[in-house]
Amino acid sequence: MRITVSVHGHFRSTSSVGQEEANFTFPDGTGMRIRDLLITINIIEEEIRQILLNGRPARLDEPVRHRVHLEFFPKEHYRDHTATAEA
Repeated sequence: MRITVSVHGHFRSTSSVGQEEANFTFPDGTGMRIRDLLITINIIEEEIRQILLNGRPARLDEPVRHRVHLEFFPKEHYRDHTATAEA
């Protein structure tokens, strides 16, 4: 099974996908779900804001089939505005 993965935002520097999209090959018939791919691509589930499967919104428990394109979008990280101001 061949899966193409694209990442956006800070996932480009923190995931194993990198700046461009990456192709992964897995054995067919494994019953793989999107959630099962997260370890392979080094993305933490809690950091995901949105997933697209072939251009449509998807959930982590959806099955992955041969020749799909997955995109992962991260949650935005906000700066800590409670830090003390400079003197």
